[in-house]
Amino acid sequence: MNTEREALAGLLKKYEVPFTDADLEVSVPLQPWRCRRKYIELKKLLSGETLEHPCLLRSCRLSHPDTSLEELLYREFDLAEFISGHRITALHAAFTDGRSGSVIIKLDNGIIGSIEVGNLLPDGENEVDRHEIVARRGVASDIAVDTQIPQQSIYLMTREGSECFTDTDSELFGLDNDRTDLVRARFAFIKDRSQAEWHVAQDKHLKAAVAAAMESNNTQKKIVL
Repeated sequence: MNTEREALAGLLKKYEVPFTDADLEVSVPLQPWRCRRKYIELKKLLSGETLEHPCLLRSCRLSHPDTSLEELLYREFDLAEFISGHRITALHAAFTDGRSGSVIIKLDNGIIGSIEVGNLLPDGENEVDRHEIVARRGVASDIAVDTQIPQQSIYLMTREGSECFTDTDSELFGLDNDRTDLVRARFAFIKDRSQAEWHVAQDKHLKAAVAAAMESNNTQKKIVL
């Protein structure tokens, strides 16, 4: 499949979901990373009480210069709320030259979160994406313990260089993780539009949290949301 639009249309036809061409252009702001399996499994570990008495969330997202810190923070703030099932109520941020930094967040159940972001990766380097839950009894991570760089499924090394391949969705081969998430999120939305208002409200909340992080960096003060 070459494009997200073609992949989405294919899924809708496969599962006999009625749609028009206009439906393929979803205008509601979505949070597509919520469809990724590894984040769903982390959420289950908390909601199912496999981890007892969680006290700390840690995440790291390192990307390339064409991705702004605001975009990275928007995503990580939403993932913190999705995985924990709780809202961010306060934060304190510190950034360096608008290219990297960290944010300490507090959730409405008292859990503290540490978020590291940066957009200094050179071209050709895979993004670094790591999330961890620390509890009084148990620790969970979406990559292998002590791993700094996420592993790929297949490594192809030739005289011309090396390539990596990782397909995580059996119905969407050929799409990278971000594009796969987007197709799945749009598919779920077209099947059930009842969450449209929630997505809009969450988008507004996350943008306010990102703006608060920028204010916190400028004022060097904690911001209560």
